[in-house]
Amino acid sequence: MKDQVDFERNMINGNCDFNFYKMNAFLKEISNNVNYYNLLKGYEIHAIKDFERVPLLTKKMIKENREKLISTKIVNKKELWNGSSSGSTGSPLKFYRDKNSIRIERYNYDSYYKYCGCDLNEKRIRISGVKIVPFNRERPPYWLYIDKYKQLQCSVYHISKNTFNHYLYAFKRSGADFATGFPSGWSALAELMIEHGLTFSKFKAIVTDSEGLSSEQQKKIEQAFECPVYQTYGLGEVGMCAVQCNKGNYHILSSHYVEVVDKDGKSVIDGEEGEIVVTDFNSTNYPFIRYATGDLGVMYHNDCGCEIKTPYLSSITGRIEDYIVAKDGRKIKRLTLIMKPAVGVKESQIIQVARDKIVINVVPDQNFVEGSMKLVLENAREFIGDMKLTWNKVEQLERMPSGKLKFLVRKI
Repeated sequence: MKDQVDFERNMINGNCDFNFYKMNAFLKEISNNVNYYNLLKGYEIHAIKDFERVPLLTKKMIKENREKLISTKIVNKKELWNGSSSGSTGSPLKFYRDKNSIRIERYNYDSYYKYCGCDLNEKRIRISGVKIVPFNRERPPYWLYIDKYKQLQCSVYHISKNTFNHYLYAFKRSGADFATGFPSGWSALAELMIEHGLTFSKFKAIVTDSEGLSSEQQKKIEQAFECPVYQTYGLGEVGMCAVQCNKGNYHILSSHYVEVVDKDGKSVIDGEEGEIVVTDFNSTNYPFIRYATGDLGVMYHNDCGCEIKTPYLSSITGRIEDYIVAKDGRKIKRLTLIMKPAVGVKESQIIQVARDKIVINVVPDQNFVEGSMKLVLENAREFIGDMKLTWNKVEQLERMPSGKLKFLVRKI
């Protein structure tokens, strides 16, 4: 409990610099009690380069050693949280999570909500992938109230031009003070509200999680809901590990140690892009040490000018596995540029349905120019070469089983 209270007190002016004593105590605990990490017995950290010699933990390694990562202190697996993350290629990652890590993550969220000006004693709205009603339900409600959290839990699956007004009415009736949840859900609502000239001004703030959010989407949500939008960064495996400040940067929480590394697992210099690697200090019963997240980011260790004095990610630029496989075997990334010629597209999604076939689904705006999609396809060919390319107009984009929305889906 002391660590949790200290974190709440120090979140704004905390220090996430490398703590050798803390790290060595953590590694000693893990190496003595987790079979997978017996290789670290007696290993001590005296410099950052020593920590960089600790092998990265990848998703593949977790899949192959899921049980070996459990601490011998765990008598019953019910002492752990049984987790599963969405897999973009249809292969979800199954893992366990230390309940102590989850408990501290909740304290971290509460601290951040306070930082964002939200009152934890007031009601809140949440939009996420929790299945509340059948997917084919055509009439509201698409939500339920959870007394324990004073939260109106709303479905991300049912937001459309025919239902968004019902959501706004439910928000108003709830008397909620602030909101949280999937950026794609709030973005979809904001787009429909702007299209119909509507605003909603009852929230102090909206705090998003689980997905990325572009600056353009963030501005539209702020316009529609007339309140600031704050983003968080984290993963189901290691929880929330960074929060956005008023400068737009993602500051690292003291509960985690975050690196940005090259392909060899060595830290890159500030300002250089690399893979985000996370160590969760509070997960001793199921450790994530130098966990390779698959996300790409850029880190800095200077003062960004806000009141949170910790290292920060200036950008989170996508996922390493966000690519399509060309016919010649090339892995092609950064496909957001394909959509640059599009006019009047609210949202888009690129789906590789076969080795030689790409489908681009678009949600059109009022000023959608169908002819611009010809330029999109021509642009796409410059990136991906000789592949079958088609596009479709859709009302909603395809979601993953978790309810998350991905720009690129690879089904091969």
